[in-house]
Amino acid sequence: MNHRPTRIVLLALLFALGLAALPGTAGAAPSFVDTQVKANILLLQGYINAAGVDNRFVYPAVATVKKGGGLIAPVWPANPWTGKTMVPGKGRGNYTYSLTATGYRLVGHLSKGAYVVTGGLPAWLRDERNAASRTGGTLVAEYVQAYAAAHGGVLPAAEQVTAGGAVGTQIGVFWPVDPWTNAAMIPGIAPGQYTYVAGSGGAFTLRVHLAGGTSWSPPGH
Repeated sequence: MNHRPTRIVLLALLFALGLAALPGTAGAAPSFVDTQVKANILLLQGYINAAGVDNRFVYPAVATVKKGGGLIAPVWPANPWTGKTMVPGKGRGNYTYSLTATGYRLVGHLSKGAYVVTGGLPAWLRDERNAASRTGGTLVAEYVQAYAAAHGGVLPAAEQVTAGGAVGTQIGVFWPVDPWTNAAMIPGIAPGQYTYVAGSGGAFTLRVHLAGGTSWSPPGH
């Protein structure tokens, strides 16, 4: 289900609550302006999270998280200390964004210290979808074996190991679904996809790609 309209509404509320910030003029308390920076960071986090959800929890590249950099961001925040666009950097009112092994880290730089938020694929969702991917990969391996048995031990070519190929159109085959797309599993290296290589003597390698950059092969493959 696409929740983008709901996300946009929530982001707009964040903007209305905290982002109508004026430059840090004389007399403005640092704590007040720092509150604006924190609100800005929460807005950016919302944009980053939305992009991650739309891309199988693969979070945006560092180079894209800036105004005009490619990240979908209806309203880009301003640095409340300068009144100019908030940009990557360690100066007060700006931010630094980096990717981690499981997600990302976003840091807002305050008058003193920093405000840090993080995000990533929920562990329960990762485990659930990785399990579904492994089950799908096991089915694909069984279908390859069935094809070979029906063709005198000759393994299918890689282009035949798809839902619409010779392996997927065998009688009795129900092609597995990629849990990340809810469509048929396809060859590739993204989570929920697989790679197949025919070997010699009836042996073949099939690897299912999982969330977190790992892969898995059914027993014996």
